[in-house]
Amino acid sequence: MRGSAGLYALVGAALLLAGCALIEPEASLERPSESECDETPPRIDMDRFPRDTSLLWGEWRWVKSVISTSFSLLVQTPCSAGYTETLIIRPEGVVEVYRNDTLAYRETLQEFLDTPLEWGVNQDSLVTNSLPVDGSLEIFVRKRAD
Repeated sequence: MRGSAGLYALVGAALLLAGCALIEPEASLERPSESECDETPPRIDMDRFPRDTSLLWGEWRWVKSVISTSFSLLVQTPCSAGYTETLIIRPEGVVEVYRNDTLAYRETLQEFLDTPLEWGVNQDSLVTNSLPVDGSLEIFVRKRAD
């Protein structure tokens, strides 16, 4: 049974990669026309998101998750989840995760980066991807100073 769940996750990940809007490296994931409630599954080419830790420092706002279930993909946004999430990644190697502006947990950068199968940064977009192993794909955009 577990093997078939992995197969469904793999098929779902393939469908996700073949699906909707491709996120180009020249553009951030945050576009004025996109809504925080948009649950369209993104199509992301992880080869366009380099694994450069020097690009990680700063504040990142969660905009979308794609979660692999046994038979489908579930897309979640701050609107559908009912909470906001912010990552603060510090140069000294600490990652703080805030939910609705309250510290949810803190971990080392190494722990954070060891969790997903893939991760990458492209301009103002951060993507972590564990979909191929029954996980999730998380999309964050860099918070701008107001």
